[in-house]
Amino acid sequence: MSHHLPTPLPHFDRALLHAAATLVPSSEREDWLDSWQAELWHMHSRRRSRFASLRLLADVSYGLVLDALWLRTESWRRTFGGTPVLCIASLFTLCSAALFLAFALNSGNHQLALHFRAIVGRSLGAAPLVIFVAYATASPSHVEQGSRIRPISWLNRKFFLFLKTLLILLFTCLISTDITHPLHSIFPLTADLLQVLAFVLFSLLGLRWAFIDQEQRCKQCLRLLTTPARVGRPSRNLLEWNGTEQVCKQGHGTLSVPEIETSWHQYSQWIDQVSEAA
Repeated sequence: MSHHLPTPLPHFDRALLHAAATLVPSSEREDWLDSWQAELWHMHSRRRSRFASLRLLADVSYGLVLDALWLRTESWRRTFGGTPVLCIASLFTLCSAALFLAFALNSGNHQLALHFRAIVGRSLGAAPLVIFVAYATASPSHVEQGSRIRPISWLNRKFFLFLKTLLILLFTCLISTDITHPLHSIFPLTADLLQVLAFVLFSLLGLRWAFIDQEQRCKQCLRLLTTPARVGRPSRNLLEWNGTEQVCKQGHGTLSVPEIETSWHQYSQWIDQVSEAA
């Protein structure tokens, strides 16, 4: 629906409203235009000096643009907040920043390629050991499925974990190279050893985070679970369930995490919303 702005507003105000309105989500645009038109009408209805009017117009214009930007960013936050897309994009951004820093430190593509040939070889040699140790030392608790998960959801979860692992290994390889680069020209052997040690340490920490992040996501849409709620009383842990429940914002299910592992409730349990309603 097109929104025609009335003529009493000056041309600059109408042009500013039209330009800023493109930043506002379409579902909120009409109400936003009405409220800011009223604000501008009120501003022009009062008699002020020319300097005061210009200063007030600048303040209102600044607030108008900021309000439109906030509505757009809030819309993006609601849309992408906690999604696997945001997680992968964040890891990719970190990798790009680390690669840009490596390029700046090595002063060109040719020198960067020569420097990374040995770095990648050592990192690839250590990566299988890092992955094995990360999986072996991960928490033994797992998530029991309260209902059958569709095969496509299972594949999406495995692919998402694979992408996180790949990007984490790439980022830790790049950042460990950047950190030890200043020592490479003075103590090359020491720098190579420190680079491998830093890669192993950062990779273990990163993969540990990846496993925890994977457990805290919906088993259907892979969004981060929200609104953790404490259920049960610690004093009656042996008589009733005691722990934390987290829900999917999309209504796919609930994750029940026990406070203390017992023989009758040893693992976290994912309860699908459909099966729960049935």
